[in-house]
Amino acid sequence: MKSYLVKKTFNNNAVLVSLGQNEYILIGKGIGFNKKKGSILLESNLIENVFIQVDETNKNQYEHLLETTDEKIVRIVEEIVSMAEKELGETLHVNIHFGLIDHINFALSRIREGIEIVNPFLLETRMLYKKEFAIAEKAVEILKEQMNIEIPESEIGFITFHIHGGRMGGKKSDSLSYVKAISQVVPYIEDKLGLTLEENSFDSVRLVSHLRGLIERCVKNETIENLLLDKMKKDFPFEYKISENIGLLLKKNIGIVVPENEIGYIALHLYKLNHSKK
Repeated sequence: MKSYLVKKTFNNNAVLVSLGQNEYILIGKGIGFNKKKGSILLESNLIENVFIQVDETNKNQYEHLLETTDEKIVRIVEEIVSMAEKELGETLHVNIHFGLIDHINFALSRIREGIEIVNPFLLETRMLYKKEFAIAEKAVEILKEQMNIEIPESEIGFITFHIHGGRMGGKKSDSLSYVKAISQVVPYIEDKLGLTLEENSFDSVRLVSHLRGLIERCVKNETIENLLLDKMKKDFPFEYKISENIGLLLKKNIGIVVPENEIGYIALHLYKLNHSKK
């Protein structure tokens, strides 16, 4: 059985330990309670805790964050991550723990100072990441209740990015870049088709979900076969041209190349959307 040596206790919920040459930060409810430097933690007692390996590139940053953050925030973040993992039925990337601690700590500071938190991509975020957004709404309710503070709706969108990033290998920045790209595509579609994409309409949700899947496939260099591509070009020339321009917008904003097969399927969605209004 492995034995971890406590090197530093940050608070009741976080400690720095070592095992051989490696150092870890352990985060979990009560993990640091009554633990002094030199204490021993046995592996059998650490099953429910989060292990985060640290090295010279991140140790100082992590230590400073834990030393300057209200212990209550650390505990609440662990409650939020646990809730999210239960709702999703999966384990989120370890980076989400520090990412959320840092974000929520900073957000609460701004709210207390009366600084307005603006999120121009809230609608697109809700449409792109419905499941994560619903979890983020619960996370904000937990924060409101336990920190006794009013939190603006904009924060739901930002926490959504962290949760989705946790599902995608810890890359929160990718989630934000995709939302920004979609936020340019949606008004372009609305302008060209002369309609408004209603958040809860079936056709709008289907289109945005397809665009999200398309982006993820293109990022992974995957594609789907389209045996009807030539027919789509012929039957939906107007929508196909719009779709080609959508491909150019995505290439400009997030650097992906959208293949013709995918362009055809976008055109099909636009055709359905365009004719459902008539």
